[in-house]
Amino acid sequence: MGLPLEAFSSEHYFGYMCRLFVGILAIFLALDARPGASHPHVWVTGTASFKIEDTKLTRIGMRWQFDAFFSQVLGADFDINSDGIFDSEETQAMKNQVFTSLKDFDYFTHLRIESSTVEQTFAGVDNFSISDDRGEMIFTFELILNNPIDPTKEAVGLSLYDPSIYVDLILDGEEPVNLAGAEDLGCDLEYRQGNEVNSQSYFIIPQEVWLNCNAS
Repeated sequence: MGLPLEAFSSEHYFGYMCRLFVGILAIFLALDARPGASHPHVWVTGTASFKIEDTKLTRIGMRWQFDAFFSQVLGADFDINSDGIFDSEETQAMKNQVFTSLKDFDYFTHLRIESSTVEQTFAGVDNFSISDDRGEMIFTFELILNNPIDPTKEAVGLSLYDPSIYVDLILDGEEPVNLAGAEDLGCDLEYRQGNEVNSQSYFIIPQEVWLNCNAS
């Protein structure tokens, strides 16, 4: 049975969070089966970009900004010289030990075409980097689609969420989602309310952003 937050001192909880996320993210799913565990402990504000090359959607660009507390957790473990800047070695260590674990969860990124409920998968990650915004850590990266999609034939929907509800992710900001490389495709973005996702007694209704294009 999952321990309530009150059972941890701040020092123990700090270490617990670090082990939880930096270890293997499969623990998230294990905790989801325990009473009282399905509520957010990590908060991420994201922005996304549909990246189109030769009329095909090939990549999803992401910018994730973590909450200040969890940023401190990650910084304490990976900013070895405590200078607030992640050099190439520190960035690679973060990618290998933290970010790569998200592959098993498709990076909490849910992408599908409108005629199918089957979600697209990703071949890999490119251009991973780390920066800081007033004490909040930012991951910037691109997800490479296994199978490029022609958005002129069918709408493409994107949502960002953790089904276990352990991590709270939301697309937000002045421009939550944008387009790149679609200047001649007559594209627009449509925001919708997604279907309810249940996790024990908790539920979320994820955001959905749909890419609609008309080459004609």
